[in-house]
Amino acid sequence: MTDYRKKLSEIVPSENLVTDKVDRVAYARDLTPYFAVSDAIVFPTTREEVIDIVKLAADENIPITPRGGGASFQGSSLPVDGGIILDLSRMDRILEISNEDMVAVVEPGVRYETFDHELKKHGLTFPHDVGSHDAASIGGILASDSNGHHAYKYGRVGSWIQAMEVVLADGSVMELGGRPPRSNMGFNLMSLIAGSEGTLGIITKATLRVIPRPPVEASVGAFFDDLDDLIDASLAITMSGIEAGTLEATDGYTVETINDVMDFGFPECEANFVGDLQGYSEEDLQRKIDVITSILEEHGGKQVTVARDDAGVRRLWAPRMEIDVAVMETNPGYREIGFAAADPCVPLSKQAEAMREIGKIIRSHGLIAAVFCHTGIGIIHPAVLIDPQNRDHWKAMKQSEREIIDYVQSIGGVLTAEHGLGYVRNPYVREAIGDKALNFDRKIKEIFDPQGILNPGKMGLDREERDEGIEFTFPAYVEDKEIWE
Repeated sequence: MTDYRKKLSEIVPSENLVTDKVDRVAYARDLTPYFAVSDAIVFPTTREEVIDIVKLAADENIPITPRGGGASFQGSSLPVDGGIILDLSRMDRILEISNEDMVAVVEPGVRYETFDHELKKHGLTFPHDVGSHDAASIGGILASDSNGHHAYKYGRVGSWIQAMEVVLADGSVMELGGRPPRSNMGFNLMSLIAGSEGTLGIITKATLRVIPRPPVEASVGAFFDDLDDLIDASLAITMSGIEAGTLEATDGYTVETINDVMDFGFPECEANFVGDLQGYSEEDLQRKIDVITSILEEHGGKQVTVARDDAGVRRLWAPRMEIDVAVMETNPGYREIGFAAADPCVPLSKQAEAMREIGKIIRSHGLIAAVFCHTGIGIIHPAVLIDPQNRDHWKAMKQSEREIIDYVQSIGGVLTAEHGLGYVRNPYVREAIGDKALNFDRKIKEIFDPQGILNPGKMGLDREERDEGIEFTFPAYVEDKEIWE
């Protein structure tokens, strides 16, 4: 055990410090192809422990990588330079839920599902149901400034933060925001911290805006022979003024695969639509259902279906939510990999073209692709599934991401709108945001973290390469016996 790990053992109890290699290997990956082993994993339970750990890291010049639920799709929580993983999952207290002030105060390790369950008891909701809701922590959601399924209706999570407590790189504490619902005092540093992926500071407490929980809800699904008709229908729903919670599209391959595995008997189609609606009364919900079903039918939607019960909702959402499992069942050994083209955003007028072109690019390299789109906000998710033991698949995946990024930028789209930059996108950050913006970002990083110890290797802030000096997940598991010594 190195000296600094001995000092860590003086800060937290032994059960909150992991140094055995087999356990560190278990924390060495996320949903990307990469594999990075830390020197230690520490689980603070108080703000004071976080402060002491950060001060130790600063004194010893040790990298420190914050970690929430470990559900990153872009390598945000990979300890690419080793050092300490600061796992905040045991700072998981909901400190307050206030109906009077319409806020909730939480620690960063609270799981989204746990938070939502407690809010429900108060008739409230924090409407940012991210795809990894069963694993994602509130701290990780805030640090990623994520969208969630209902971003179409409620926007990004950053605008829902009223106050934040942040431990900075020197171990000092910065308090931002407050109890009032509005503030306009100077630069909005909370917006800077939200989305910084733990590179500027460590969130140890947050006060979040919450809203009344809609008591009734429904999902609506339909199938389209022409993807353009689906996109037109989504735009018509937006223009109708109906406040849908989310509007989604999946491609025909996805529907076909779900049929093969789950035997739902969905019709052959080019694309599947699913959306959800919330209401504050049965009359309010029914009015919305009537409008959205009429629009879907007018635009050629087939088998327009409304579901109110759990089984019916799961069936309608199966192409969107179950496709990974379905593809892995039809292709044993395959798995979805987080790559740099996982969540581009395109102009709304380009959505149909982009869904087709992105799927075409991936399949042209012999890979499996299921393509989804949040049609209300233009975010496209190509899910690439590969055989991780096949090196040709790795090469094809990287060729695909380069071509997709070039294509998306050529039609006025952007590199990412949901998952952040993380480690995987290092080679693309400069061209995506430009020299001037990247230089400003690097100056901001230097102000917050002059030693560069907070989550190094991310967002293009201190390097523009990847794949160098880091292991790939599966070769490391399969071939590198050194890793187990």
